[in-house]
Amino acid sequence: MALLAGICATLGAWSALGQEQKYRERQVLDPETGQWVDQEPPSEEAPADVLGQARALLAKNKPADARKILQKWIKANPDDERFNEARYLLGETYYESRDFWKAVEQYQTVAENASGELFRLAQSRCLDVGRAFMAGQKRILWGIFPLPAYDDGVEILDRVWQREPGSRLGELALKYKADFRFGRGEMDLAQDEYANLVQQYPSGRYVQPATLRTAESAEAAFPGIKFDDKPLLEADERYRQFKGTFAAYAEREQIDDRLEGIRQQRAEKDLDIARWYERTQRPDAAQFYYRRIMRDWPNTLAEAEARSRLRAMGVELDEAVDGAAPREAPK
Repeated sequence: MALLAGICATLGAWSALGQEQKYRERQVLDPETGQWVDQEPPSEEAPADVLGQARALLAKNKPADARKILQKWIKANPDDERFNEARYLLGETYYESRDFWKAVEQYQTVAENASGELFRLAQSRCLDVGRAFMAGQKRILWGIFPLPAYDDGVEILDRVWQREPGSRLGELALKYKADFRFGRGEMDLAQDEYANLVQQYPSGRYVQPATLRTAESAEAAFPGIKFDDKPLLEADERYRQFKGTFAAYAEREQIDDRLEGIRQQRAEKDLDIARWYERTQRPDAAQFYYRRIMRDWPNTLAEAEARSRLRAMGVELDEAVDGAAPREAPK
């Protein structure tokens, strides 16, 4: 019994020591008194710094609450060195609420007045908003009416490039604008945008596809054989320049086939003119165009029809091919 009592006493002492040690871990030593005192638990309150509070609220997905304290702080501290940072955070509250127009107003202001990392963050956000508008996101007017903002998106990207020409973001801004024009079928504008991209960034990462797109835009701008073939001439020249500069890429993109397609279209246009002269009973002019087709566009579908029409009109083809004045076949 005495042994059992001793064991229990020892265990009790160890338990008390353990509790004391565990309690001590929750205390700190006061250097002035040398006594252990209770340690204050970590504060779960919001940061005392207003901008820090705003960041914490944004992290908790509470943009409206962050906006309230930021708007109050900005109004009271127009000369503070962190003013641009606060404007950027205010833009973030609108961005998270998907009010992209009010967001970009803040980002634009920051980009035009800040430098360093804050400038780059604002520029990047402007790029995001511009792309969102061009993708169909609406601009909210008076907080109620959603309006298309395609042109606003283009203007925003213009300003991104103007503020930082030669930069990676500037290059992306020009590319996104050109792709937007091309996707909308605005081929004249797309051709200009891609040409500008190539001119501004001749060694950039998009120079090959942009150069190709200038030719594709020119070709797509041709409305049909009833219209002026200037776009086809432009496309032909650009495809040949592309082929001469990027031979391997041109082969992969089948540029020779595209050039042949342009040749067929130009021949078809001349054929349409010849048919019109024939329909209006002006055989001399019709024969001139048929002969021109045979001379300028050999091995095309138009050439085959021109040959057939000249035969029907009684023209000897050997002379027609040489471009001589046609002579009627003997009757």
